[in-house]
Amino acid sequence: MLTLRAPAKLNLGLRILARRPDGYHEIETVFLPLRLFDHIEVSRSSSPGIEIDVGDSRLPTDERNLALRAAARACRETGLAPALGIRLEKSIPIAAGLGGGSSDAAVLILAVEQLAGKALAEERRRELALELGADVPYFLDPRPALGRGVGERLEPLSEVPELWWLLAVFPFPVSSAEAYRAATSELTLPREGSSIAALLGPSGLTSSPLNDLETAVARHYPEIGTARRALERAGARVTGMSGSGPTVYGNFPGRTEAEAAARRAELPEGVRTIVVSSPGSASGDWGWGVAKR
Repeated sequence: MLTLRAPAKLNLGLRILARRPDGYHEIETVFLPLRLFDHIEVSRSSSPGIEIDVGDSRLPTDERNLALRAAARACRETGLAPALGIRLEKSIPIAAGLGGGSSDAAVLILAVEQLAGKALAEERRRELALELGADVPYFLDPRPALGRGVGERLEPLSEVPELWWLLAVFPFPVSSAEAYRAATSELTLPREGSSIAALLGPSGLTSSPLNDLETAVARHYPEIGTARRALERAGARVTGMSGSGPTVYGNFPGRTEAEAAARRAELPEGVRTIVVSSPGSASGDWGWGVAKR
């Protein structure tokens, strides 16, 4: 059996640069891994097929499940017989802009390689990940990075410190496709990048990066703006919406300040809070792990 952990990510800013013929968009964003994990167990099965147990989460257990599709595709690529049992324990909120499904998929590609005793060529691994979803390649090696293209062109960022965050997690999901559709209807494309990474240095974030998706999403969910203002009043140095949302983040000097803010922030009803850190560039521990048991 393999035991795995799949980290969440935070998007610091997101600028839409152009439409693509394939329906995706050229973007610029900064990715940070978070020490917030889904936990996965993968074992060989004596019967053919791949079965996934998602516990009490609302995820599907058929081919609509991205983690299951990733395992099946990786089996075909490596030649491993598709006879697996997967147990997925969700801790990363679903459809919250934190990349949980993409992370699960990436870690399962790596797990199948280990079970098969066959490592895919790096280029093919990245191609497979991108075929599964735009965010999946990031989680093959999740470290502070500038993302371009659809998010798959990654440039590791140096000198990013460990940072502490208070996440405001809403009780409703947001569709990424709908968020992009609403946002791009209001933008004049194509346009140039904005150097989001320049806002992040050894001392942390200097100001709140802009997210083109936030205005469109917040128009339908004004609670997002309410949450940002609440985090600012609670002492957050920088706030924003992660990815396509609806999760809102606030940056604090350390764990103590973030935990104190979680207690006093006047957030909208139904919002839950998570205090979490992101490892810095020098960490070397980007969160994902595959261990045999």
